[in-house]
Amino acid sequence: MRHASRSRSVNILVIGLACFGVLFLTAIVAAFTLIASSPPKMKNSRDIFGFSTLNPIATGVELPSLQRYTARDGEELAYRIYDSSSDRILIFLHGSSYHGAGYHELASAISMSGAAKIVLPNLRGHFQSGRRRGDVSYIGQLEDDLIDLIQTLRQEGLQGPITLGGHSSGGGLAIRFAGGAHEGIVPNYMLMSPVIPTSPTVREGNAGGWASLHVQRLYGLLILNALGVRGYNDLPIIEFNKPAKFWDGTETLSYSYRLNASYHPRLGYADDIRALEDKAFVLVGSDDEAVDPDALRSLFASSAPRSKVVIMPHINHFRIFTDTTALRAISEWLRSLPPR
Repeated sequence: MRHASRSRSVNILVIGLACFGVLFLTAIVAAFTLIASSPPKMKNSRDIFGFSTLNPIATGVELPSLQRYTARDGEELAYRIYDSSSDRILIFLHGSSYHGAGYHELASAISMSGAAKIVLPNLRGHFQSGRRRGDVSYIGQLEDDLIDLIQTLRQEGLQGPITLGGHSSGGGLAIRFAGGAHEGIVPNYMLMSPVIPTSPTVREGNAGGWASLHVQRLYGLLILNALGVRGYNDLPIIEFNKPAKFWDGTETLSYSYRLNASYHPRLGYADDIRALEDKAFVLVGSDDEAVDPDALRSLFASSAPRSKVVIMPHINHFRIFTDTTALRAISEWLRSLPPR
């Protein structure tokens, strides 16, 4: 009897292992089928956000030269700095596809107002930053790069309090930073139309037609990552709908899975937002093409109710960082912050 019982236990174990093996192999086959699928075609190249209305260079103000800092892996990354009478430092993160120079007008206005020095990094995987355009080495590397940038600024003698800001996906990265391993290093955040991809705040699920996501490949990579397989995270996962007539050769029009994941809050985005507590000032336009302002306000009301959310009337996704009323509101908020 004892021998028979032992045999049954062994048989059950063998069957269980066999079932697990079948499920594992099925998941692997399904994942590789998904990542090998053809990407979706861009439906059109219409000017979603109004690139035709942008003037990235403010009249009479010279664009600062690119400077370099060395990240922990030895890569040379680029940034620009705008001096100011204030010792406060606003590190402002650019949105998807372009780089820091697109926010020259914002940086010029805020620095000249005496509200803060402005640092505009070109994030890794973008123009003049890193060896591979559209890619990073691992998920979370952008956050580590920001820590390395802060350390560089300190070594250069900039000892003022630091505010982390960002527009669009840059705002999403700022939220991710707040909820990540470096939580507590930055005392306050300034978010302009932050993009939180898996939330109900993103219009139509694709930012109003701006982003074309390879959904099948995404699902395949999610399966592989859940199984601990990360060797395919360099595959491109998303493309951006910037009309060709506005290209200047410095844009980055597709991202790998690991860059795209690094650029936004985690899948449990509410936890990242909760980490902001009362530290965030959020601006979004009532006419934003990518972000639903009411949904964004509701999300912050439930996850970070002590943070301030302002909906600017008659302002869209791009005008939010060039409108004089919005820029004045940012400068006033920065000046209202405690000195440390």
